[in-house]
Amino acid sequence: MSTAEEGRRRAEEHLALVAAGRQDDADAVLASATDLAGITYLGAAFTVLSRSGARELSPAQRAQATGRHMRLATQRDAAGRDPEALRPWLHALAREAALVQHMQALAAARAAAPVSDD
Repeated sequence: MSTAEEGRRRAEEHLALVAAGRQDDADAVLASATDLAGITYLGAAFTVLSRSGARELSPAQRAQATGRHMRLATQRDAAGRDPEALRPWLHALAREAALVQHMQALAAARAAAPVSDD
C-alpha cells in the first residue's frame, strides 16, 4: 500500500467490515499495512473520515471527538517513524473512525424517526 487512494479504499473497507460485524476481517485490513508508508496513508484516511464525520455531529459530540483526535495526534507524534510503534495508533484511530460513523448513523436514524405527538 503506497498511495493515498489505496489508503482511503482500505480505510473504507475496514469500516464496512466493522459495521458488518466482521471484526477479524477488519483487523486483517489493518494488519496488511506493514511499512511506514502503508500505515501513514491508512492512518491519514482514517483521520479524514473521522474528522469530516465528526463535523456532522452535535456540538457536544464534536467537542468530545476533537479531544480524542488531539490525544491520537499526541500518540502518533510519540511513535515517530517506527512502524511497530505506530501500530497501536493505527488501531486506535480505526476505532475512532468507526465510533464516529456509528454516532453519525444513530443521529441519522434519530432524525428519520417519526415524531410522536404524545
